[in-house]
Formats: sequence, C-alpha cells, structure tokens
Amino acid sequence: MSRAGLCALALAAGLGGLSCKVNLTPEGLMKTIDAIQDARKDLTPENEYWTGRSVATNLLARHDYKYKDADSLRAGRLEGLTAYVSAVGGVLAASALETRRDGDRPAPIAGWHFLVVESDTINAFAAPGGWVFVTTAAVEAATTEDELAAVLAHEIAHVARGHALGSIKKGRWAGVAKTALDTSVELDEKALGDLTKVFEGAMDDMIDGILVKGYSKDTEFEADKVGLAIMAHAGYDPQAFVRYLKTLDARQATGSGGFSATHPKASDRVNKVESQAKTLGTKKIPKIRVERFKAAVAAEAE
Repeated sequence: MSRAGLCALALAAGLGGLSCKVNLTPEGLMKTIDAIQDARKDLTPENEYWTGRSVATNLLARHDYKYKDADSLRAGRLEGLTAYVSAVGGVLAASALETRRDGDRPAPIAGWHFLVVESDTINAFAAPGGWVFVTTAAVEAATTEDELAAVLAHEIAHVARGHALGSIKKGRWAGVAKTALDTSVELDEKALGDLTKVFEGAMDDMIDGILVKGYSKDTEFEADKVGLAIMAHAGYDPQAFVRYLKTLDARQATGSGGFSATHPKASDRVNKVESQAKTLGTKKIPKIRVERFKAAVAAEAE
C-alpha cells in the first residue's frame, strides 16, 4: 500500500500515533484527496476485517442488541438458531465466491460470521469483512429456508460489493474537506489527531446510517440483484426472494424502524427483481430443507 494510502487508513482507524505529515499545498492536497478516495481500493483484507469488526461491535453496542445463543457463543460453539443460520449463510457465501463480479471485495480473510440478534423488529445488516447480522424477527418472518436465504444473500451482496466501505469513504471526505480548508500549510501530529477525530465522527455517522438512514435506493437495488443471483446459484428458489419482499411489503405499511427505515419500499424492490426472478425460474424446495427449517424455527420458539 502507498504511504499516502497508509496515512488515510491510519486516520480512519484512529491511529493518531502514526506520524504522517501531509502537505496541504495544492499539489499536496490533491495527493491527500487521492489517498482518501482510494482508501477502499487500498484496503487489504486484514484492514477490512478489523474495520468490519470495529463497525460491528459499535453497531451492537449502540443499539443494545443481544446475541441469540449467547452462552454457546461465549463457549466458542455454534448452536441452536445461530448454527442453523450460519450453515445457510455458509452455503450462500460460497456461492458468492463462485459468482464473483468485477469490483467485488476480496473474500473475508477470517471467513464469514453469521449471527442472530434478539429483536422484535424485522431487520438485517452487515459490516465489512464478512459480518452479517439478522434479527430473530426477520428469521420468524420467513416461511421457508429459501426465504431466509434471500435475507442473508442480500446482506452478503452488501459485503461483496463493498457498500459499507463506500459509505465510510464518503463520510471521511465530508469531514476532511472541511478540516483541510481550516488547516494551514502542513498537518503535524496534532493536526493529524484532529483529523482522526473527524474520521471517527464520520465513522459514527456511517454506523448511524446503516441502521437509521440506510443506503441509497440504487445501492439496495444492487444488493437485491446480486443477492438474488447468489441464492439462485446456491440452489435456492429465486421466487422465495420475491415472496419475502411481499411479506415485508405487507408489514411495511404498518411498521416503523428496522427495514422500514433503512430500505426502499418493498413494493419498489419487488418491481425491480420480479423480472430477474422469472428469468432465473422456479426451483422445487427439497423436503429436507422444509423439515430442517421447521425444526430450527420450532426449537427457537421453545
């Protein structure tokens, strides 16, 4: 990675101790802008993992989410609903690797992590580096494993396409532009410390955006399109994606928060993906998939 790129990443990670003097002459400022705009490109899988881990931790803490099957997780075991969701997610993650597109992020260096959090609100979200979360309500809203796969595939698509990293990049630049205008010729360690705070604030805004403002409509539509392709390649019924969206549409009219606040209207999403789903056809759901889904949901309800 270039020294300029390393400076940008150090700031983003809050590493104020790293000495990187940035010259803010017109030429130096343009180099700084390039480093920030290239941060996503320069991010190594290791950087992405730790960035995602930090984002995920902050998301859970800020919104007071509690892990499903927490005792097992503390003991280093996958059990119950979490184990089931992780198994489905693992199949989809493998499918995402087999259907890579230009511009996809590298495979998560520490693998994928699929976790269920306790909430009565239907929602799912993802952080860079392979961190995917789904609420218990979102699992319960599914009527088949294939519909659950649709939820997870959509989030996997967000990670694969680097959508959260794109949000971080834009957030960083909004802060840097203001700081650069207020800073004289050179950024010393103190000024770098100030910039670090700006980046931390931008990270906070991005975390808020994931669960409050959401991505742009085009970004969500892309995640639907890519997610549908991922689940179909894995052998799941593409029509299940449409069915789950229709369930969301029925609930979105009366619900608030969760997916209602962070996603476009489900009816708009249905209109976007329905033709793609028809092109992919219908796949018969094997009996074993029906049985294991019912078993997992029944065990969760006990």
